[in-house]
Amino acid sequence: MGRVFVLLKYLLTLLMFVVILVEEAFWSLFEAVSGYFARFKLVRKLEEFVAARSPAICLALFLIPILLMLPFKIVGVWLIARGHPLDGLFVFLLAKATGTFLAARLLAITKNKLMTIRWFAYCFDKFIGWKEGVKNYIHATSSYKSYRKFRDALDAKLAEVFKRER
Repeated sequence: MGRVFVLLKYLLTLLMFVVILVEEAFWSLFEAVSGYFARFKLVRKLEEFVAARSPAICLALFLIPILLMLPFKIVGVWLIARGHPLDGLFVFLLAKATGTFLAARLLAITKNKLMTIRWFAYCFDKFIGWKEGVKNYIHATSSYKSYRKFRDALDAKLAEVFKRER
């Protein structure tokens, strides 16, 4: 039983490692895309409309992209299980990125109202605490430190290349 628990803990940590890397890799892209769309009057009006809704409506709107992306994530896992690992990974990661982008944007717009729902605020605080604990654990691993060195060097090189092109 102890070996099964260790293996399960290892697999869950590996899964969280991948999820955190994907979120971190796409976060700056999410912010850039969000900023781009926020320039459009229609998007601003839509965001103002959403922000003006009741906490219950805001909760429903926040959950929609998460629930809409779930079938695509399941299809991604199904494709992987059926012997199509690249297709499945692509579908899963695209669904994860899309759902995360939309949920993050909706959370940014509605967080003040959502936090007035006591159970949501409690769950949100617990989830953030747990996620930060996992993130700190992962950030302390040698694998993550190697990834971070590679990513920082890549970011510096890309900044240098784009600075030269201007």
